[in-house]
Amino acid sequence: MPARRRWLAGAAAMGCGWPMLAARAASPLDAALLLPVLADTDESPERGVFFGIFREDSLPDVLATAESDLRRQPAAAMWFTRFESAFPESQLRFLAQRGTAAQVTWEPWAAGNRPVPLADIVAGHWDAYIDSWATAAARLGLPFMLRFGHEFNGDWYPWCTVHNGRDPALYVRAYRRVVDRFRQAGAHQVQWVWCFNNDSVPAAAWNDPRAAWPGSDYVDWIGIDGYNFGTSRDWSRWISFEHAFSGPVSLAKELASDKPVVIAETGCSETGGDKAAWIERMFLDLEAMPSVRAFTWFDIVKETSWSLTTSDAAWLAAIHGLRRPTVRGNGRALLSIVPSRRPR
Repeated sequence: MPARRRWLAGAAAMGCGWPMLAARAASPLDAALLLPVLADTDESPERGVFFGIFREDSLPDVLATAESDLRRQPAAAMWFTRFESAFPESQLRFLAQRGTAAQVTWEPWAAGNRPVPLADIVAGHWDAYIDSWATAAARLGLPFMLRFGHEFNGDWYPWCTVHNGRDPALYVRAYRRVVDRFRQAGAHQVQWVWCFNNDSVPAAAWNDPRAAWPGSDYVDWIGIDGYNFGTSRDWSRWISFEHAFSGPVSLAKELASDKPVVIAETGCSETGGDKAAWIERMFLDLEAMPSVRAFTWFDIVKETSWSLTTSDAAWLAAIHGLRRPTVRGNGRALLSIVPSRRPR
């Protein structure tokens, strides 16, 4: 725990009230870290954009540290899992009990980074495993968001179109097969997230996300991933949130104007520009994109300094931005944006 958080936690434990603590705070960030944790008790899904977070911790720690660091409850928590992994029943139950939406990213590669060719999924070689998840999801009966085979229009995953014969139709067939098997098992509460990267790599006509659209009946959320790498890579440059997402959001509306959009992964580097100003502007840009109903911050240091707490200025901007009245933190409301597909 950073020194400032140890001091603040200790002072709070001794019974110091917020006005006294704020007066003693050494900086605006210290004062912000003394704000009460913001909860969202509004069960209506009709307004705002819902905040989600990914951190590489256990889910109880993710929720606890998000509240401690950012002074608000997230609406959603996201994590990654692979083929051959067990269905995450305990995680889904835990989040449901907390009123937090689960955003599960299900990656079609197996243990030891073994690629799972899309053709093998289409041919039925993974049906038994997919059915094990589908049956478990039906038995559980809880809604959650499931993002299968994300960023298919990139070149960095084995399920990307470029590694599967440059055939987007093959991706569509694999995606539909997975969804169909869940529905055949009665797992109608699963909310399917079809997710593309904001830039296609390579930027070829055959790799346009439109070519891999599985159809409105197979998609509940249109997901978009996009980052500001700044100048952290030799190929990257500083771009705004609006620059990263305005075009892809328009593409999503073109494909299905009635589908809610989730920014399924985003983040900003500290290298090459003003990260705090970028975060501040992001919240304004989101308010100008009404079809975007949720966003998930990739809150780790990986390729670069994505975390919201990599500088005091960025950290403070995040705390203040997440307290805007348009930002939501109610997971049950988030999951009620998509109507139930249960048969009548």
